[in-house]
Amino acid sequence: MSEKKKVLIIEDDPDIVEAMKLALESGDYAVTRAQYPDEGYSMAKSKMPDIILLDVMFGPSGTTGGFDCAQRIRRDKSISAIPILMITAVNEKFPGFGFSPSADGEYLPVDGFIEKPAQPAELLRKVGELLSLGRSRWADWTQKQ
Repeated sequence: MSEKKKVLIIEDDPDIVEAMKLALESGDYAVTRAQYPDEGYSMAKSKMPDIILLDVMFGPSGTTGGFDCAQRIRRDKSISAIPILMITAVNEKFPGFGFSPSADGEYLPVDGFIEKPAQPAELLRKVGELLSLGRSRWADWTQKQ
């Protein structure tokens, strides 16, 4: 029997986390959660997840801690190859913003984006797609800087 793939969700909204966790567990993934970016970074190092789901905005003031966290993960060679799926409502709230991995990768080295609230089927599809890559395409991001 194969070991479950490990998913780390870094998200401060417990309702969003619970909905994603239910969907992911139905897909036979092992899910852990960090509430804030610093905690998520530490958990990524200690738990070595197969994929990270990372929110963009944190806290009541809506700070963009997800950007900094993604860059911090990419700078750390021990975890830089873990694919990151960014969870965001930014594209929906600000349609002109239009994040994309191809256009914004140099600044935001993530492997994909999904809108919140993520639909279960779409979440499972995106997670499976990124896991099939084996490693992040941004694993060597610091060498490109």
